[in-house]
Amino acid sequence: MSKSQQSRLDSLELLYSEQDHMVQTLNDIVAQQGQEISRLNLQLEQITNQLQSLKSESATDAGSGSEFEVPPHY
Repeated sequence: MSKSQQSRLDSLELLYSEQDHMVQTLNDIVAQQGQEISRLNLQLEQITNQLQSLKSESATDAGSGSEFEVPPHY
């Protein structure tokens, strides 16, 4: 193998190694983001349930003549 071929092969091996490292890094980032999205979806679901619960409590309180009743002139 000539020196130019060896040099070219070395350059290609280096490029492959850098790209392999980049792909692994990006894969790790995507996996972390997937976990974060799952965590945020769970949190959103919990907050939505809390909001629904508060709305139903508010509707129940409004129907029973609570102290937060809207005055008649509104």
